[in-house]
Amino acid sequence: MELVVKINIIPEKCRGCRSCETACALWDRPPFNPRRAGIHIIKDEEAGTEYPLLNLECQEIFCGKQAPGARSLLEPACVTACLFHALQVEKEEARDEG
Repeated sequence: MELVVKINIIPEKCRGCRSCETACALWDRPPFNPRRAGIHIIKDEEAGTEYPLLNLECQEIFCGKQAPGARSLLEPACVTACLFHALQVEKEEARDEG
């Protein structure tokens, strides 16, 4: 059984602070490298905005990276670190792979 966490992205709330990238990278094996994070901030030069983009693995299963202060057992570190609520957990459920 896999843990499924749906992360909603609200792009208009993102301020490009990259705290989500940092939080994700902190839980990876050393050395610390935000480029290996499962989330990245993309800058849209034409619109003058920035927004988070999750990799496919993060969209499908809970990564297990949990920061102190998480509001639930299935809240990823990137969601906890987002000060502007651009990332939100929509639904928590268990999925049977059998």
